[in-house]
Amino acid sequence: MPQMKMRDVRVGEAIMHNGEVWVIFDRHEQTRGNLRTYWQIKLKHLERGNVVEQRFSPDDNVEKVILNRQEYEYLYRDGDFFVVMNPASYDQINVACNLVPEAQHKFMVPNMKLSLLTIEEKVVQVEMPQNVEVDVTDAPDAARGDTATSVTKLATIETGAQVKVPAHIKKGDRIKIRVEDGEFRGRV
Repeated sequence: MPQMKMRDVRVGEAIMHNGEVWVIFDRHEQTRGNLRTYWQIKLKHLERGNVVEQRFSPDDNVEKVILNRQEYEYLYRDGDFFVVMNPASYDQINVACNLVPEAQHKFMVPNMKLSLLTIEEKVVQVEMPQNVEVDVTDAPDAARGDTATSVTKLATIETGAQVKVPAHIKKGDRIKIRVEDGEFRGRV
């Protein structure tokens, strides 16, 4: 992997630090009076997702990691794996379920687009879309007279998960959900 100076690394690029792959999340140049300049860098661990702050000299050598991002289409779940397909070549690959946060499994809808980050043909991270469109399969009727406040109810979506939706949503509606926290974003 190529070596480069810390001053040449940009936000969004990946580096090898302490034997692990980290993505540069944020960076600021700091100068304190007569002291030397240093870079205050926020690093995000590629697999665990935790963020740490680290100081680097502009002349420090780091190993740059080449990340490949490719769009795939989710097909179905097979045990501990998600089966995804390359839309260009129709090649199917299995991706471990632990690469997708457990809370987001309930929003995995067939034929949704997602991005796979790979290092030398090994999948290291799955990037889910921000929003997903789903069908409401079951929703209780709204209670009469509940119009003074913003009333929500639990509706069941096509994956079997339950999400909070406004009272006017009914069975058969197509809605948009934010994948990160399951929040209702509107009707489609």
